[in-house]
Amino acid sequence: MNRPLYLYHASPQCDLKIIEPRKNTAPEGFKKGPVVFATDSFPFVTQFLVPHDDSWANGGAFGSTYFFVISDGKRFKKVDKGGCVYLVLSDNFTNYNKREWFSRKSVKTAGKVHFSSGLDAMIITKVQVYFVKLQVYEEIQNSKDHGVSILNNLKSENEKRGLKVKKLEFFRGSKKLM
Repeated sequence: MNRPLYLYHASPQCDLKIIEPRKNTAPEGFKKGPVVFATDSFPFVTQFLVPHDDSWANGGAFGSTYFFVISDGKRFKKVDKGGCVYLVLSDNFTNYNKREWFSRKSVKTAGKVHFSSGLDAMIITKVQVYFVKLQVYEEIQNSKDHGVSILNNLKSENEKRGLKVKKLEFFRGSKKLM
């Protein structure tokens, strides 16, 4: 994978000059200790502006279409205070997977974009956002197609607002499955 010059890091804090490695930001199963996570995808990083855990909110991508599913709308709206997407040099980062990079070192910020709402940031960047009941959220988490068939039968927040609507498509390798 080619190393981009810059990566993006999201935080609800907008006064960061240095981003310190933290343990509690690591995805489940990540055993590399305290790190700074970043991504080369601006839409993807907006999913991390609002503090959450996988028990009630989670996101990802199907191909180039990003999505975010929220099972507790009241909780989400309560903690959505907006935040900043920081630009960081990629020099000290190691590629972790298709979209995520990590650094064990502190990282100096090189710029930032402020958002007053994480929800609005996701919608502006075409992340398809879904507010669902907990039972539907659990069905999505446990589905064989990663929830795409369920999500495509729901109205996204984007669609409700008449903004940035994209259908989700599930690919395995180069084969379109839905």
